[in-house]
Amino acid sequence: MTGESIPYSLIGDNLVMSLFLLNLLAMAYVFLMNGSSILERTKSMFYYGKQSNPYNDRTHITRICNFLLYWQTVFYGSITLFGYMQYGSPAGMDQTAAYTHLLQYALLLLIALILKSSVTHLCNTTLFGEKVAKEWNQSYFFTIKLLGFILFPIVVCCIFVKGFPKSYYTIYIIFVTLLYLAVIISRSIKIIFAKKCNYLDIFLYLCALELLPMAFLWKTIHIPNAFLIIKF
Repeated sequence: MTGESIPYSLIGDNLVMSLFLLNLLAMAYVFLMNGSSILERTKSMFYYGKQSNPYNDRTHITRICNFLLYWQTVFYGSITLFGYMQYGSPAGMDQTAAYTHLLQYALLLLIALILKSSVTHLCNTTLFGEKVAKEWNQSYFFTIKLLGFILFPIVVCCIFVKGFPKSYYTIYIIFVTLLYLAVIISRSIKIIFAKKCNYLDIFLYLCALELLPMAFLWKTIHIPNAFLIIKF
């Protein structure tokens, strides 16, 4: 008699564990090479002033380190989404199907980042000028890179804690989203709307370039049959 298949779990997956350990080594390299620059940029998010320049040569981050920081955000984001969405997945999902979902989440996040970069730069250049657009892009995407570190605790729970409750995923995702929005609002006031702080303009700006894309991305993740499931 054939028993029921055991649902796939990230716990005990050698490939996921190997990528996780590899990412830890990559982050050790990042901090070894550009740790002081990352610290200065993080500090500048809180004391930024009109006359300061947080992205000068003193805070330069190499191209390879930028790539590794983006990789961490996409990788951790994919793990978090998979851990959350697996509660609604078929009980018999095998390893191949799980890898397909993880890859799809990673591609979706990567495409979202690329589109976000193009749309935001075009919009800000048109509305606020090249200098402000460049400053905002550097600040904004540094915030994206920091998301990888914020997601670290939930990723550890996904990989090492068996039966991690879905409610904890929800609470943590909401916490990260609110923290992210708080930082984005604060930075937009100090960079984009520094000369004239009109809260209606800030609200409309965030609705158009943050909340609407975020809602679309979340909706896309929740209807896999229409967007994510790729038939091979």
